Parts: sequence; C-alpha cells; structure tokens
Amino acid sequence: MGSLWRSWLVIALCVTVLGQHSGSARAQPTSIGSEPSGPPPKDWTFDIGPGVVMAPWFEGSAYYRVLPVPNLDLRYRRDKIFISARDGVGATLLDLDGFKAGPILRYRFPRYEWDGPGLFGTGFVPFTIEGGGFLRYDLPFLAAKVELRRGLGGSNGLVFDALVDGKIRLSDSVFLSGGPRLSVTDATFNQAYFGINATQSAASGYAQYYPGAGLRSVGVGASALWRLNDRLSAVAFGAYNYLADTAANSPLVSGPAGSRNQLVLGAAFSWRFSW
Repeated sequence: MGSLWRSWLVIALCVTVLGQHSGSARAQPTSIGSEPSGPPPKDWTFDIGPGVVMAPWFEGSAYYRVLPVPNLDLRYRRDKIFISARDGVGATLLDLDGFKAGPILRYRFPRYEWDGPGLFGTGFVPFTIEGGGFLRYDLPFLAAKVELRRGLGGSNGLVFDALVDGKIRLSDSVFLSGGPRLSVTDATFNQAYFGINATQSAASGYAQYYPGAGLRSVGVGASALWRLNDRLSAVAFGAYNYLADTAANSPLVSGPAGSRNQLVLGAAFSWRFSW
C-alpha cells in the first residue's frame, strides 16, 4: 500500500508540474477558490480531467498560445495536505478562527530563448522550485491570502504574492470567486526574468537593463465552478495582470514583442475520486 501511495503522489506531482508549465510558467496563485455547498468530502479527494489555457508565451510577451493542460487536485481533508495545479504543493499546519497557515511549494519552469518572439539572445533561465509559506483568512463571503516564497535554485529570487477574493454561491452547485492580485519581487528575481546583462545585450541587440526590487504586477483574477453532479465538475478561470514599471521598463516588455498587459483564460473539466 505504501508503494501505491508513493506512486500516486509522484504522478500527481508530475501532472501538476506539467499543468503549471503550460500556463505560461507562472508560479503565482491564480485563485483562492472553494467547494460548493453540500456534504463535506471524504478524507481523500482526487480530481483529474482535461483543460485548455490561453496565455502569453512568457511573462511580458505580447504573443499568446493555446495549450491543452491537465486539471489536477489531490487533497486530504480539503487542505490538510494538497497537491494542486492551482494551489501548489503544501499543507495546513495552523487552522484557528478562520486563519490557516503552512508551507507551500510552487514551480517555475525554465525559460528558453526560443520560448516565443522577442527572447532570442536573452539566454536561459533555469528551472526553479519556490519554497515558502502561506497565510490565509476566510470569512463567509471573503477570503484573503498571502504567500512569501524564495527560489531554491533557478532564479533564486524572493516573491511576495497577495490576493483577495469575494465569494458568491449562486446555488448549491455553482460557486464564483474573484478579486484583486498583487506581486512584489526582489532584484534577483527581476534580473533573471526581466533584466538584460552585457552578454545578453550583445547577443540580442537589447539595451542593458538591471532592475531593482519592487512591485512586479497588479491585477485581477476570477473563477467559476459548476458541480454538475457528485463527481463531475466544470471550471472556468481568468486573470489579468498589469506589469508595473520594474518589469515594464525591461526591453523584453517595452520592445515590439512585449506588452505590460497580461491575460490568461482557461477552462477545464474534472472527475472526482474519493475515499
């Protein structure tokens, strides 16, 4: 039985990683989300199904691509332990009076200079695991969440993400959530993804750019979940982020292949297994 659980966890982790890679390699949270009303799930739930997402080729790109993505969510008692394409990999260690807190892992995949128009000559940004913690507070119609993560390898940068979601139940099976988002990053992160050093400048033709720490983006996100029956669900989601000057002043963003307006749209179905 132990080997079976390890196999399930490895498969879940791999599919989660693929899902996040397809979503323009973003590691930041997209939505707080919640279960529609009804009986609480069993100890373990495993949601899996097909999805599709439209996203920029890279953060700051003006060009978009549409990709199939897996929709995956494995949980123990809702959020005691979770492996999720939306929420990352983590656990809730504190659950008190509406506050929840615990460790979190997210993934940021390599960026190659062939990942969309405008990157030629900018080199390679390695794969990054971002580890840190989250703090969440829930009210009946509102939820807030912050995450602080540090890249372990790859960019080695520091990331602070914050989001607030209003929550509306249209019925026992339809749930809407959405609200503002904010992301702040340090100079190490910004240099990896938006900076242009002397070598990159010579190879790409871009002017050199060495950004400091600061506000990376502000935006809004939303999701809609429809529980079709006890096992089958449909979800639609979207996010718009406006890159702040720290990122927008980069030649990658201000050049002809870049844009500070970043949009992500997607939809998915999922089938639930529980035990």
